[in-house]
Formats: sequence, structure tokens, C-alpha cells
Amino acid sequence: MTMISDDTDRICNALRFSSYFCAWPQEDIITLATLCKWRRIEADTILIDAGEKASSLYLIVNGHVELSYADGDGAGGVIDLLENGQLVGECALAQDGCYAVTVRTLERTTVIEIDGQGFSAFLAEHFDRALTMMSALTERLCRLLRQAEELKCLSAAQRLGIYVLADAVPVDGAYETPLTIEKGVLARKLGMKAETLSRALKKLSEIGVSQIANGRVMRIEDPEALAAWCGLSDGDTEEGGENAFKTAV
Repeated sequence: MTMISDDTDRICNALRFSSYFCAWPQEDIITLATLCKWRRIEADTILIDAGEKASSLYLIVNGHVELSYADGDGAGGVIDLLENGQLVGECALAQDGCYAVTVRTLERTTVIEIDGQGFSAFLAEHFDRALTMMSALTERLCRLLRQAEELKCLSAAQRLGIYVLADAVPVDGAYETPLTIEKGVLARKLGMKAETLSRALKKLSEIGVSQIANGRVMRIEDPEALAAWCGLSDGDTEEGGENAFKTAV
């Protein structure tokens, strides 16, 4: 069951914390909020169906969604997983556009639904805001291209290693990364099968990566060694505090 609330205040607060809108002035945030709906959607629900007319964009407030595709023969796969603060459904900004992918919730998810036609009209009248959106969308496209390159050039274990490095934080002389999604979902995100993920985990254990807390946390004893094994350059892993590896993925 999906519940809709017209709470403008919490919509404004969520928009302010999104990288897409955090630099916008308050008056523009309020204007955008009038084009939005606050929605809570149950797990395993189709939010966007590929081929349908694109009418809304969705900003994920809390939860995870899976982007997938199917070709003419019915085969397909997972393109990406999106989480808090990310935007999906940008096709709604194009006149008479259709959704290119299917988006499904992986858990109970809260989103802000943005009216596509109204948002498009707003951007047409606010050139600076349109530029910030273009910049954010271009950055996301570049990330997807990097992921496609990884699928071609890196082994399954290397892709998994880069993933755990991206969110690693220092804990008791090592680094740890919590796994916020199920391993089956993680495998699909990284472009592999569940059994391939298991083999990748075994391979990483030889490089000082262990599973703790019943497999919900990855512990990295030597992040620099793991980064080198994954093919990351020194420049990718130099100073940066808790997010030292974030720019590498």
C-alpha cells in the first residue's frame, strides 16, 4: 500500500540535503516543493515501468531501488542500485518521453515524487538551476560509464574490492564497510551471480578482507594493499579521511 502526504516542510528539508538541490536558494526549494508529493512505497513494488510515458521523477529519501532492463527477447539484467539522495526517472524532463528502465523497490522506501512537466517548465525559466541539474546528471552518467568499463576490465573480486573500499571507515586500526543491502542484491549491482560473489569474497579473504558481524560488515586490514590489488592508482587513494577511496568508484 502506498501512502501520500502533502507535507511541504519535510519535502523542503529532504530537498536541501540532496546533492541535486543543496545549493539552491530557499525560494526555489519552496517552489520545487509545490511540485512534489511525499510517498512511502512497500518493498518489491514497481515504481517505474520501462516503456510507460514518463510523468514523474523520484528522489530517494530512504531506501534502495533497483534499475533493470529487458531486451526484445526477454533477457535483461540490473543496471544499477540507487539509495538515499539519488534521483531516478529523469526521462520525465523530456517532452513526451518514456521511461527507459524499470525501477523496483528492494525494501520499504520513501521517495519524493516530482512532477516532470512542472519541473521542466521551472528549469526552462531558471537557467542557473538547469545548469546545476545538468552537472549532476552528467556526473551520474560518468559514474555509469566507469561501472561499464569495470565490468569489461576488472575481475569480480576486484569490483567487489573497489565497492568495499568506497565506503570504508577507520575502526580500531583497520577499515570497515557495512553492507546495507543483501548479498544477492549486491551481486546484481556488481554485475555478477550470487555464486560468483561468494568466490570473490573468498579471494578477497586472501588479501586481508574478512566478514564480521554475521557477514554484515567487511573488515579491511590493509586498504592500501587492497587498493593496489584492485588496480587503483596512488592518486585515487591518497589523503581524504574517512572517504579516502570514495572518488575511486
